Amino acid sequence: MLFDSEREKLRKDYADCIVEREVCNNQYRSTIDEAQRVRLKRKLDGFDKQINELERQLSGQDLTADANRRSRALEEKLPKIDFKKQIGIVKDILEQFAEYGAALFFINDSFNMAGDLFSLELKNCLKDETTDLKHYEIAFSVDRRLDEIGFLQGLGGYLGIDEINSKEEYSKVIEKFFGFIENGSIVFIELRKIDLLDDKENFLSWLVDFFWKSLVEELPLICKNKDIEQVKFIILVTSDDDIFDECSSLPFFCHEESFDIYQIFAILLTEWSEKEIHLWLTKHSGLPKKKITPIAKSVYKSSRGGTPKLICDALKNKLN
Repeated sequence: MLFDSEREKLRKDYADCIVEREVCNNQYRSTIDEAQRVRLKRKLDGFDKQINELERQLSGQDLTADANRRSRALEEKLPKIDFKKQIGIVKDILEQFAEYGAALFFINDSFNMAGDLFSLELKNCLKDETTDLKHYEIAFSVDRRLDEIGFLQGLGGYLGIDEINSKEEYSKVIEKFFGFIENGSIVFIELRKIDLLDDKENFLSWLVDFFWKSLVEELPLICKNKDIEQVKFIILVTSDDDIFDECSSLPFFCHEESFDIYQIFAILLTEWSEKEIHLWLTKHSGLPKKKITPIAKSVYKSSRGGTPKLICDALKNKLN
């Protein structure tokens, strides 16, 4: 695929070639010298070949660009396959907040269950709630400290905090957040790949008991002092691996029937059905009806019971 600068150069070369061919053609028609006419005819043939080649490149690249745009558009619609229940739960929780609110969500087995697509759908949901969405993405990795300080340093990098050397400095981050929130602000923090941590229980306990508890307790007073409302803080913690059995029984987890603003709320992502794949193809693929049913069956059959990651991979393979 060409960059815009390369495409622009092709178009300029094409325009120059058209002009030069016209000049050559005028010379050919006006000359009476036979040898000169032969030379000019060869030159015209060369221009014609060059123009045809430039047209082929431009046409081919435009088709490639159109195909790439269509592929990206389809990928953007993948979250629409089946997160309706989970997004509905989030919306129900957000509706509980009057002047301000906060929610700490958890997604398990994110890699297989397409947690990245759920996060995208959640972000779009939050965008619908405000014109002031502040999004911060932190991912644990081998080149980042795998502890509380690594989390705080990741946020500090966004917020202009030059140095964080201990987990007790979480108040610096909270103060920064409170400094720039205004009416309708939503702060959305994604914390990904906590499965990389050796001591997940200790980290989550600190996150809830210190960072989150302090933020939630101070938020009402901050909103009152700044005379602002409709402020929300959302943290989405995700694990690529399945660690639910390891963590869900911890005392700071709550579930669908008992949301607690001071605890982690686990959102359970589920497998996708063949019916949901068929409906998504009908809405977004642009394929005729007779092709949709066999594709939906094939995609579901290869997904090992509806695993979202495998379904997404199969759809991309069949539609691109």
